[in-house]
Amino acid sequence: MIRLFFIVCVFILVSGCTEEVPDNAVTLDVNFEWTKESYCSNFSPPITVTNIPEETKYLRVSMVDLNLFRMDHGGCEVPYTGTNTIGEGAILPFLGPCPEGPHSFYEITVQALSADKKLILGHGKAVRRYPAEN
Repeated sequence: MIRLFFIVCVFILVSGCTEEVPDNAVTLDVNFEWTKESYCSNFSPPITVTNIPEETKYLRVSMVDLNLFRMDHGGCEVPYTGTNTIGEGAILPFLGPCPEGPHSFYEITVQALSADKKLILGHGKAVRRYPAEN
């Protein structure tokens, strides 16, 4: 029983680990707005990212629910093609906002990566409420 408790504790600690962003990483400007397709779907919203370093080859994107213990809503790495927009539906796997109560806050994080995906060149995030306030 103690061994099981220890394993569960280690799993919780490790699952909360995040990759460290280098001090010299550029701050990315990230913006997104919910669409009518967003609710509980697997269709990610369009995401605009600016201030992307020239050396960037991939963008790593993830979303978490800030009201539900930072629940993972998915993400992936997409090739950076020189455009500032990650198209609607481009993030797979993805689970759109599905708040348990009247609303929830969601955070999308974007990292600019080198060709080998080992170096974080830039990092940014944006938070939005769902449903959006009128």
